[in-house]
Parts: sequence; structure tokens; C-alpha cells
Amino acid sequence: MKECPECHRFYPDANRFCSVDGTKLEESLQSTADLGDKKEHPSVPPLAEPLPMRLTIIDQGDEGNRSRIIRGLVLEAGSQGMRIQTGTIETGELNIIRDHTVAFKNKLELEVDLPNRSIKVTGFAAWYKPDGTNWTVGVYIRDLSAADRKAYDEYLKTLPSSSGKALSNV
Repeated sequence: MKECPECHRFYPDANRFCSVDGTKLEESLQSTADLGDKKEHPSVPPLAEPLPMRLTIIDQGDEGNRSRIIRGLVLEAGSQGMRIQTGTIETGELNIIRDHTVAFKNKLELEVDLPNRSIKVTGFAAWYKPDGTNWTVGVYIRDLSAADRKAYDEYLKTLPSSSGKALSNV
């Protein structure tokens, strides 16, 4: 998978330039195989205590277009992603995914309450599915500040060893 270093849109490997701003694309650290919702998910046990979180959807085409705050829980956590549960995946005109292509993913900002502090995570939804009256969403972690990454990694170390595994296909 390739990514535009300017607008951060994702493209298939065959693309060379961003269709929005013409910037030469760079290899992304994730693979397009990671985005499939039809894949079997890794066997990461759920957290013993789900973590409260708040989510804001940000329109990839207009960063000023933001959703209201959506509350939910982090059910599973790994170094590259997390599985969350929320009551909604859409608010106003913003959907948690935007569309189902690799190139157009809305940005997600999450504030996750770890046991000792809150951290801010930027990422995107790789998949989502209904779960009764809620939605389960696989979130790929794209960015954390150095301090938040350190706190998150320290939290992962406190979990049973299999929970700290990378959720590479979230």
C-alpha cells in the first residue's frame, strides 16, 4: 500500500502519484491485506476491563468537518490497533469509514482512558460490523505522541502476553 505524504490518503501499490495533489506516493508501513474485513481476526483475548474511550470522526477531505464526540469502549488492544465497541458509526454526514476503498478513509481521533492516564490516538477504521445494538470496529493506529506511545506500550506490557501482540489486521 502507498500513502501520500502530503494529504495522507492511501492508494494501491500500482499507483505512483496522489490523485488529489499530485505528490509522489511513498510506501506505507501497513499492507492493503490488513484492511480486509473478511479475514479471520487474530486470537487476541478481550481486555479483562474494557477501556472507556471517546471518538471523533474527521472528514479526510475537509479536516474542519468533524463529528460530535462518540463514546465507546476499547475491547482489545495491540501495538498496531485496537478493537472498539460503539453505539454509532455515523453522525451527520460522516461515516467512520467514508467509503470502502483503501484510498479514502476518514481519520479517527480517539481519547482512550488507560488505568493511569488518558492518551490520544489518531487512526482509521479498517472494518466494522454490527454487534447487536452496537458496532464493533477495527481501528488501525496511525499516530501517537511519543509520551502517549510510551504510556500505551507500558499498558500493553501489563496485559497477558497474547494481548500485547500486534493486531496487524485489526
